[in-house]
Amino acid sequence: MIGFIFCSLSLAALVQSHNDFLKLLATPVALGIGLTIMAASLLLGYLKKVPAVIWHDGFASSCLLLWYGYWVPQFNEDAPMFFFFPLYYALLMSIVTLTLINKSEYFDYESIVQLRYLEKNTRLHIGVLVGLVLMSLLITRHYMLYPVTMTIFIVRHTMIACLEIIDN
Repeated sequence: MIGFIFCSLSLAALVQSHNDFLKLLATPVALGIGLTIMAASLLLGYLKKVPAVIWHDGFASSCLLLWYGYWVPQFNEDAPMFFFFPLYYALLMSIVTLTLINKSEYFDYESIVQLRYLEKNTRLHIGVLVGLVLMSLLITRHYMLYPVTMTIFIVRHTMIACLEIIDN
């Protein structure tokens, strides 16, 4: 999810520097573009036309842009969450990519069996989790709901990405 890391770092840098480009991200056109990217990512993932890593990246990146564009009118532009949450996402995704996803081909047999068991028996199917992330985008009163559901999405993505690499 290199695109998600790049979008997160870019958003954090733009918010920190109070760039004028941020006003464009809060326009209805930008929200429409984000929704289009999200719908395309979900459709391509559902139809299995692209690997899970690619549609997860498109979905997460578009959610981040929609989150900023939809939430900034309800909060102050200088709210710390618009700087710290994208940094948190970039750091979390970088850590799991470097330590788990890139090293998954070296997992031992027992770890692979446990990972398959966890992936199979996880109560949160990726479709349900996508729905939860989308609902958390709409609920602005609970500002921690979106970061929590996005963190769970990243953990679930890590399991799926590791198993895709192992299976290939």
